[in-house]
Amino acid sequence: MASGEGDKIKAGQVLSLYGSTDDTDSYALYVLSVSSDSITAVNGYNGSPVVADTNLDGALLEQNPWQLEYFIHKRIDAVISRLLWDDVYTLTAASVTPDLTDGQVEVPATVERIVSAQQQIGGEWVNIPFGIVKNVSTSVSSTGNLGVFDAVDGSTVYYTYMAKVDATTTDEALIELIALGAAALLSGASVTERTVPLDGVSQSPRSVGQELWRDFVTLRRSIAEDLAADTAIAFEVERG
Repeated sequence: MASGEGDKIKAGQVLSLYGSTDDTDSYALYVLSVSSDSITAVNGYNGSPVVADTNLDGALLEQNPWQLEYFIHKRIDAVISRLLWDDVYTLTAASVTPDLTDGQVEVPATVERIVSAQQQIGGEWVNIPFGIVKNVSTSVSSTGNLGVFDAVDGSTVYYTYMAKVDATTTDEALIELIALGAAALLSGASVTERTVPLDGVSQSPRSVGQELWRDFVTLRRSIAEDLAADTAIAFEVERG
């Protein structure tokens, strides 16, 4: 510890790295003893990653946090991976050169569903049938995904697809949604749609976690409705 900092720490306290980037560097220590400015502690407390003491040089540590940053990152990851798709997603535009032989071409691994596909034929935009084959052998598609496009000719196909939200999103509404979901999980919310009351129905007092979960589900529904209005899937074709 820095000079004089040992006096502020006692055995039995928990120290959590402040400002970690993800769950791989969100270190946590359980203090066993303090001697001057040196501490003896349980490294990798509560499942957090083990840290070399040199990695904490100059680092800020939070004492007895409400939640370890390790758990915060884990709950954020849980919301993104388990609680958004397929109510909430991102729409991405892309293009590809069609294969007129079998109609199948490699598309990015992030493609979950294709929602539209067009070609410009004779100066006009023409909707074409489309589909997707997922989880194919990497010997067939390096991404595991094949787009199916019933192209009119060999000109470029422009398509729009649905992708899962990831941690790199900069959309403010999605960031707020992820934060609400993580806060609800950290507060011990019971994760069920049945915890969301019907409008106008009197409810008994709920915990902070359930209030946060209600807000999360409400915002998720609102975003999903907005996305649905912008997403019209048509001319989908399956080739089996």
